[in-house]
Amino acid sequence: MYFEKEVGLIWDIDGVVADSPHEQAWRVTAENWGIRNFTSQFYMNWVASRPRYEGGNNILEKYGVYRKLGANTEEERQHILERFCSQKNTLIRQLIEKRQFGIFRDAVSLVLEAKSHGVKQAAVSASKNAKSMLVNIDVYQVEKASGKRYNFVTPSTTLYSIFDVNVCGIEKGGKLEILRVAAEQLKQKLQEIKWFIVFEDAPVGIEAAKLANMFGVGIMRIGSEKDFRNAGADIVVNDLNALQYNDLKQQFIERHLPR
Repeated sequence: MYFEKEVGLIWDIDGVVADSPHEQAWRVTAENWGIRNFTSQFYMNWVASRPRYEGGNNILEKYGVYRKLGANTEEERQHILERFCSQKNTLIRQLIEKRQFGIFRDAVSLVLEAKSHGVKQAAVSASKNAKSMLVNIDVYQVEKASGKRYNFVTPSTTLYSIFDVNVCGIEKGGKLEILRVAAEQLKQKLQEIKWFIVFEDAPVGIEAAKLANMFGVGIMRIGSEKDFRNAGADIVVNDLNALQYNDLKQQFIERHLPR
């Protein structure tokens, strides 16, 4: 097979490429609503990689907020959910505007290396705010720190411009629909693409990748290897420094293609 022409890479942004303030925004909002034990594990299991209203509903439902507020009808629940999610979205926009988020250089380095080989890549997220983070990530500084030089990187290059496809903010259908749209758009860029590798930091994202018959790479920013293996991950790493471009290519060919 011709890996560089026949494989597209699909990158979840929040938690894989950008150390986004989503968890922080959800936690602060939850605390403002009287929730005091919002944990990272809960975030990974019930909020990460899910559309905003689904994640918000999970928080309000599982922490008993609807019950405490006496929301007995669907209309009352929807009103509370709208207020809750709007407050969270306002907060995360403020955090992003202030650039109060980090980046995962291991992921950005692999994105750059894959681009240098001509591999088509998509940025995906359930959040509409992911694009704002990509626009504010300075690729030139990451390149300088890595010691490598790429002819497509200049002092004004942002990470947003590196991706061939941007699929951020599709809420209907969840992560599975986002992956399918990303795959379709990558194929429009290069018709030879037949297979896809998805990079995810949440088991639910890996589950979506496998439902879409895609190869899944789980990055354990939070959580356990067992969670990712149970979700069907083909590769699990603590960070992407352990997975160089040629390693990814070799493992994909060895584990994915029929013999």
